Amino acid sequence: MMGSTPRPPEERPSETAGLSAHLLALLASLAAYFGARLELAGLEGKEALGTAVKAGAVLGAGCLCLCFGYAFLWVGAITLLSTLFPFHWGWWVLAAGGLHLLAAIGCAAVAAARWKKPFFPATLEEFRKDEEWLKNRQ
Repeated sequence: MMGSTPRPPEERPSETAGLSAHLLALLASLAAYFGARLELAGLEGKEALGTAVKAGAVLGAGCLCLCFGYAFLWVGAITLLSTLFPFHWGWWVLAAGGLHLLAAIGCAAVAAARWKKPFFPATLEEFRKDEEWLKNRQ
């Protein structure tokens, strides 16, 4: 790794060198140290990005397969129901759509109820205590 090896004696300031030479050597050493760390972070960042992109692609493919599987499941269920019962398949499609609409309304109601709860109750309580303390202090 760059920057981890000690500097050769010819790059170090001599014992009789002034303060500016020592400060310049210190700054050069710090620059080399942080440069090496940034280089390592860049390499690890590229590797992490590649891993994240691959995981995202697999997750996207899984979601796509899930959507197609869900659609085919409903197509098969509607086809089966329309052959077993004497209703037109269009009514079964409407019933499936209504069922999904009711499920979406239920999910929205649950989500709305959860949004009404404060996210950070302990933090908000501490803010209230601090505000009360500041008011009483004045």
